[in-house]
Amino acid sequence: MSSGFTMALAMPTTLKCTKAGGNKRLKYAVSAIQGYCEDMEDDHAVVEDMDRETSFFGVYDGHGGPAVARYCANHLHIELLKQPAFHRYLAHAIERTFFRMDVMMRDRNAEKELSKYGGNKHWRKFRKNLCMSSIFPCFIQGLLVDGCTACVALIRGNQIIIGNAGDSRCVLSRNGQAVALSTDHKQCLPAERQRIEKARNATVRVRGDAPQIDDGISTSRSIGIYSIDCIAVNISLPYISGDLKCKQNISLFPQDQILIAFPEVQSEEITAESEFLVIACNEFWDCMTNQQVVDYVRIYLKAYMTVVIIVFKKRNEACPALPPATGQGEGSASHSLLPPSEPPAARTGADEPLASRPRALRTTSEIEL
Repeated sequence: MSSGFTMALAMPTTLKCTKAGGNKRLKYAVSAIQGYCEDMEDDHAVVEDMDRETSFFGVYDGHGGPAVARYCANHLHIELLKQPAFHRYLAHAIERTFFRMDVMMRDRNAEKELSKYGGNKHWRKFRKNLCMSSIFPCFIQGLLVDGCTACVALIRGNQIIIGNAGDSRCVLSRNGQAVALSTDHKQCLPAERQRIEKARNATVRVRGDAPQIDDGISTSRSIGIYSIDCIAVNISLPYISGDLKCKQNISLFPQDQILIAFPEVQSEEITAESEFLVIACNEFWDCMTNQQVVDYVRIYLKAYMTVVIIVFKKRNEACPALPPATGQGEGSASHSLLPPSEPPAARTGADEPLASRPRALRTTSEIEL
């Protein structure tokens, strides 16, 4: 995902990282590439066994920097498991967890963690301001625009539950036909545009063919943090910019703000016709249509290729890095592929006892170019 503050490199970083794993119910692979972004702004999280019947997959598409995507990759699935509704009302638990991310990132301890993830000059400035605010309480530290979209898929029993906020996408292959399990939350959608204009009491400005709100954010839903320069505390806060700037109207509910973290939750039953899921950032879908992706993957599944090789080839052949001038490929990209109904091949440790808390899998296997 791109924003007005994403720094672009002259040449893309084409190193690809591909990982794979699985359990008794499914197997998966994840691949990521940085592209033209100054930092790798996207992240992912996989928890094979949140409980004995639930698996979690999340793709986080960052904008303005990597911090929020990394924070969500480390915390969102843990907070989801803490929700009282997790076991009985999963859709409600997903909604509350997405909002919870915004609340958590306002905490000072979270700010310290976030400052470790940011790599560009704006974050270096923030770390300096964070130290200054510890010495001089009359100053407030802040961040420039930073946020991420989130698309998570949970497989529980014979159900696929998708929670999505932003323009990442989840697609299911059902007997060779692509079925979108999420909606791209663009500001041109009538419902999204109506909410934005009502909350802002103004029309959405248009940049090129794409409507955009403050700071060049092109999506209408995003998890994000706020940004202010180091200022005296008695100065009012209309100067706040960034994702939470668009979430500050105290007269509106969180789901009615200009930019919201409220996810759209959908569910799909796993049947004999369900073959695999693909979850990916918007840059990936700029290169291929839903059906093209499904057709591509099915060719290699029929050739008995492993999931990890399919993902690696798809990332390498079907969606090459494109320069920013083309309007595609400017951001980093991350995506995952999993056949929801196909059991994995035998692997070491498959029958080991479950851990007491979920573990986000970061490296099970890796291929680099």
